[in-house]
Amino acid sequence: MRPVSGRWESLALLLAALAVIASVAGYITLRPQKVGPPTPLSWQVRSFDGLGAVDQAIHSALLPAGEEIIWFNNDTGGWITLEHAQKILLPPFYRDAFWKTNGEVHWQLILPGTHQAHAVSADAVPPADQTANKVSQATQGQGATVYYGSAGRAPGQSAYLLVIGHAHAGVMWANQATIWVHHNPNAPYPGIVKPESLVGEGWRQVIPYNGASEVERVKGTQP
Repeated sequence: MRPVSGRWESLALLLAALAVIASVAGYITLRPQKVGPPTPLSWQVRSFDGLGAVDQAIHSALLPAGEEIIWFNNDTGGWITLEHAQKILLPPFYRDAFWKTNGEVHWQLILPGTHQAHAVSADAVPPADQTANKVSQATQGQGATVYYGSAGRAPGQSAYLLVIGHAHAGVMWANQATIWVHHNPNAPYPGIVKPESLVGEGWRQVIPYNGASEVERVKGTQP
């Protein structure tokens, strides 16, 4: 005769198996079919589906340029001037066919603290709003270096900010870059480059896809 305890063990094993099956079925049913990139906030724009062709080209050039500038600062303590950018052929600042095709943007280097255009830059002109710039405050750490692009001639082109925030009081590897666009290609240089101030003046931060997200987007698994 089979023990009563054996029947209870068999029943418990069956219920456990059913619970596992139900859990797996529920997960498959309820999980998102497509996992897309984070939804941008109202003051953000996604790089691939929120920018026009020219803005995408400028943004794609600014991404590696920002990394190059940061490495240069880490190595030398200085910043890549617009003149030096011409010597090292650094887009989007280098005035080649790419620069001409994408609006011939006028770039200025704005140094930390005073937020005035770099004094020795051959093609720098005074920012539109001198009063606002004089009261400018630094962003992250002890200051921000900004590469400001405006006056692009391409249809539908934006104005651009490459903002490199840094903490340089004995803190290494603290540099980080953000890219901002303004729908007006002639938008004046903002007096304050803190994010909340930029948002208030109509600037939008560009959120880049990473490589994996872009592959998924092209294959149709991203929105």
